[in-house]
Amino acid sequence: MRKLLLLAFVMIGQVTLAQKKAAVMPEVPLVNGEIVYEKTFSATGQSGTQLYDNAENWFVKRYKSAEGIEVKNKATGRVVGNGTELLTFKGPLKRDVSCKVKMKIEIASKDGDYRVRISNIVYGYQAEPTDERTFFSAEDLQKYVATGKKIKNAEGFNPIPFNKKQSLKALGGLNPVIENVMTSINQTMGGK
Repeated sequence: MRKLLLLAFVMIGQVTLAQKKAAVMPEVPLVNGEIVYEKTFSATGQSGTQLYDNAENWFVKRYKSAEGIEVKNKATGRVVGNGTELLTFKGPLKRDVSCKVKMKIEIASKDGDYRVRISNIVYGYQAEPTDERTFFSAEDLQKYVATGKKIKNAEGFNPIPFNKKQSLKALGGLNPVIENVMTSINQTMGGK
């Protein structure tokens, strides 16, 4: 009887383990092998000049300075700059793991609409406050998650400090971060 009970517990354990869901690959927009988020918004009744001014103001408001702005061209309606956002996901032992995510943000305005393009996304991870920050591209992270193989950078080593499960969470966390940036831009551009 004991052997039968032991066998039942072992079988239940195996069935439970077999039912674990496989991690789903996060969907990120790829354009020619580069992760690029792009969206066009309607701004009926607003001039290109108004939208351009709002775009410039958004950078200053969001990042507390105009220093990150690289291109300001009122004639073409383009404002291009760099931003840094915080991405946090649950790591081992349900501890928060935080990364700084740097990105290039382009806002192109014309009468009645504007386009936002976010690209050149780079993660910066620092395990301990005294450690040097490790930087790796979103594209390298996506390749690692897709293939499960370590990525080698120009120096010949893997810059990604996470295991595959953590990498899935870090890549999946990118979509809400970008959505938050897009929402913030849309609120400022609409004058809200």
